[in-house]
Amino acid sequence: MDRRAGEDRGATEITVPLTVEEREMLRLLCQELDLGGEEEVLRLLVRQAVQRVAITCPTCGHFARLTAEDEANCEACLSVIKLVEGLWRLEC
Repeated sequence: MDRRAGEDRGATEITVPLTVEEREMLRLLCQELDLGGEEEVLRLLVRQAVQRVAITCPTCGHFARLTAEDEANCEACLSVIKLVEGLWRLEC
């Protein structure tokens, strides 16, 4: 696999077929956001999407997985996190 500067060692290459319109959208975003290429645009979009839906463990900072509508578990430190009044809090 081709290693470029700034890539994580554990990075996996993903190939996604895009329509002509989607490629044009990527080029437009690349120019508008002053990014170095389509890969950078896609990485930025993925990070933004994750920030909207992710539950961050308050103990260790890793992402926690939703196990119920109001509960999540962190696989890294085994914390149980509960949704209380709209905020994710560590269950004691």
